[in-house]
Amino acid sequence: MPLTKRLGMRASAGLTTLLTVALWAGLSLLGGVTDRALADDKPQSELLKPFQGTWATEGDGLDAKWTFEGEKVKATVNGTDYTCKVKVDTEAKPNPTLDLTIEEGPEESKGKVSKAIYKLDGEKLTLCVSVPGKDRPKDFAQTEDESYLFAMKKQKK
Repeated sequence: MPLTKRLGMRASAGLTTLLTVALWAGLSLLGGVTDRALADDKPQSELLKPFQGTWATEGDGLDAKWTFEGEKVKATVNGTDYTCKVKVDTEAKPNPTLDLTIEEGPEESKGKVSKAIYKLDGEKLTLCVSVPGKDRPKDFAQTEDESYLFAMKKQKK
């Protein structure tokens, strides 16, 4: 067999291998996009189901009570009342997030967004919430003039 045919066969086998790898990589990426798209397709009401009800702090720290009803939350923090529209992203990394658009509350907060990260473990909800208009917290830690930490338990009806 001439050398050119042997080279042609090798080039063809190499091209087939390259195309197979490229196809596999493309399908893998598409699978990731599809999974994310499916999570994004879930209505907020579905994603917010685990939050529904009243949560309250106990003991030291901030005195807070949060009541989730549908896509809204009514929160009382140290005697100040807020009503917010809630948007959840359960797939955010490294922590799932909540965006709280303040509809009612102190004048300086209305219309602003408090960005939060959260941990939900059964009857325990930990939120780290930014001061309205500030960046999303990176850690579960209270930082003066930046973020507030809420460790809450679900209240019995």
